[in-house]
Amino acid sequence: MVKSTQNKVQAEIMQAYREIFLHTPQGQVIFKDMLKSSGLFNISGHQTDSALQHMEGGRDMVRRIITILALDEDQITRIAIGDTINAE
Repeated sequence: MVKSTQNKVQAEIMQAYREIFLHTPQGQVIFKDMLKSSGLFNISGHQTDSALQHMEGGRDMVRRIITILALDEDQITRIAIGDTINAE
């Protein structure tokens, strides 16, 4: 029973992420900003340990969202450059 409830909650969360980030203009703007501000497409370079940990934390969150949204590389790139995608 607990596992079934957990699975239902997880499915609801995943659907909410998809609805917000893929099907609303505001969500798409926010997701594009997260891709940019996380530095996902940038080289880390030489940074202090704490700065690198902070950057990697942001990248991990964006990677989690990408996984939840089930996006492929082409879709991620198109979102990052401002194109729209068919997310059905």
